[in-house]
Amino acid sequence: MNVKSVQPVSEYFKAMQQSKDARATKDQTRLTSIRIILMLGKKLRTVEMDYLQRHDLNLYNQAMSLSMERQAYEDALQHSRSKADANYYNTFKLMQIAEQLKHGGSEELLMRSNSIQEAHREFMQSSKYASLR
Repeated sequence: MNVKSVQPVSEYFKAMQQSKDARATKDQTRLTSIRIILMLGKKLRTVEMDYLQRHDLNLYNQAMSLSMERQAYEDALQHSRSKADANYYNTFKLMQIAEQLKHGGSEELLMRSNSIQEAHREFMQSSKYASLR
């Protein structure tokens, strides 16, 4: 058996494993940064949603659910007749989430709460909110 021919093969496998480990670390870092964006209540960009769809289907489904809930909330805010209505709806929505927290806290509920609050902050800075009585 030729020992010299075995060394390059073992070096090749070692390099392949290092590459695989680096790729896994990069994927984890990217998923963590996307999770932080969701925790802050921010909207994900299309590329981030596509990435989630390919790499973490559970988090993708969670992000889709958050996005749809936020869109429904934003639509409801657009139909507010007064600033008091908009603020009441915000309180109502947050109380719904708080009620669910009684049954056990979760990361998703925090994401939902922050998403609603972020959408409300954005609405309060809009000309639509300023024009309400």
